[in-house]
Amino acid sequence: MWEKLTLADLDRARHELALERGAMLSRYRAELKELDARYDQVEKLNRLIGAFTEKYLNTNTPIEPREEAFLALNMQRISPNLALRRLVSR
Repeated sequence: MWEKLTLADLDRARHELALERGAMLSRYRAELKELDARYDQVEKLNRLIGAFTEKYLNTNTPIEPREEAFLALNMQRISPNLALRRLVSR
């Protein structure tokens, strides 16, 4: 079978590679689009966390004693998001 290699064989191989390349580029564009959308979601979350922390966790205002326990309980729930925010903003 491979004793004779014709120009038609080479053209067929080129054509198949071109088709495979086109399919690969199409998948690549789709993956980039998905990654861009996920990145935008992370950025939106980062902005929302920043706005939330500025509005509700302002350290310049004194905390009344009854609010300290409430804040301590809620900080346990909030801290993973703050760690994510620090990680994303690097």
